[in-house]
Order: sequence, then C-alpha cells, then structure tokens
Amino acid sequence: MELSPDFAAAKKEFLELLLTKKALKIASDEKSFFTFKSGRKSPNFINIGALCDGESQSALKRAYATAIAQGVRAGVLKDFTFIFGPAYKGITLAALSCEGLFELYGKNTSLLYDRKEAKNYGDLAADQVITGAGSWTAGSSILLVDDVITTGKAKYDALERLKALPDFKLAGLVLAVDRQELMGDATIVGDKSAVQAFESELGIKSVSVLTMQDIFSAVKDDLEPQIKRAWIEYYVKYGAVRLSE
Repeated sequence: MELSPDFAAAKKEFLELLLTKKALKIASDEKSFFTFKSGRKSPNFINIGALCDGESQSALKRAYATAIAQGVRAGVLKDFTFIFGPAYKGITLAALSCEGLFELYGKNTSLLYDRKEAKNYGDLAADQVITGAGSWTAGSSILLVDDVITTGKAKYDALERLKALPDFKLAGLVLAVDRQELMGDATIVGDKSAVQAFESELGIKSVSVLTMQDIFSAVKDDLEPQIKRAWIEYYVKYGAVRLSE
C-alpha cells in the first residue's frame, strides 16, 4: 500500500509519541524481559495505555483517523458507518477515531462498544451487550479498531460479541501497532500472524499505524548490542517477519 503524505506524517508523529511518552518499553537486559499472556518473553512491550494525556490523545486521534482514511482510499478497508472498539482500551480509540474522522475528513460515523458485563436495566433490547446498538440498522458495516495485536484472541472475542447485532458486515480492522508475531504461545508457534489469519480465515483486511518492522528500524541503532540481538532472535523464533540489522 503506497503511503499518502498525510499518513506518512502521521506514522512519523506516532512513532515519536511512543518514544517520548515511553509507551514503547525496551528491556535493559534479559532479566527485565516482558512476559506476555502467551508466555513468550519479549525484549520490548508497547503500552498504548501510557498515552493518557491530552497531547497523546490528540495524536492518537490524528493517527487513527489518517490510517482509516488511507485504508479506505487504498481499497484495503471497505466503507462503513459504525466504528467498534472492544472494552476497555478500544472504547477510547473508537471514540477518538469517530471524532478524528469528522474533524479531519468530514465523515460522520457512529460509536459502538461492548460491555464486559451485560446491562440488566433500561433499554435492554437495544444495548444489553453493545452500547450504541440503539442506532443500529441491519446490514450496516462496522470498522473494528484496537490498540496492539499479538495473537489476536481478544479480537476474535470481540467478533463473537458483535453477533448480538443482526446482519452486520465488517469493513476491516485498524490498529495502532501490529507486532507481526505468529499466533500461538511460547512453545507452540503457528504459521500465520493474527493479521494474516484474520484475512485468510475471515476475509478481514487491516491497516496498522505502525508495525514492529517500522519500530525496530527507528530504534535499532540506539539499542545495546545484546538487546538488538535478542530482538532479532525473538522474531526468528516467533515472527511473521524478520528484522534486519
């Protein structure tokens, strides 16, 4: 996908944001590696939750809106009228995406998000499981947004919740960072990344503001040699891509 000037600028701004706000965590040595839910021990960790001040939220809004616009223009993402963000982090990201698309591109979309606990009061028919479902029209298209994808389990869970909406279509998936890891855990390694599996199994295409290749290329010259080596070796073992020195 050829980058538009606005998306190239948004990618650069977002990478700088990860670094200045310390949302990108890099281990200082092997003892401080980060253990994921999968059991994999990584020399890096990305915490979008650290981007919690006004400056960061504004940058997130621009990053997501620009990535979405790029994806639609390039034909990677289908057109849509709803944006869904899975609880909890995805809720803010979906809201920022709606706001950013309207401010920057004049596109008015509606927000959806799921409830961790089913609502048992008020208008149960409309939003017992999905908030925003009161404005739902059968046959509408939904864009799924979230922060970081590793194994993709959380995204599959979100899709299950969306089945509460009658006759929905998926326009695609937009992420802050694609870690470009193969699915599985510390001992079992699949043959596809979560993004690749989404496309091959469900036909859902995705756009990411940044990939792990983008991030590694930007920081590799500042890494300690043993950490750089560990980062590269991690992707030899678990990566859907290889990282180059």
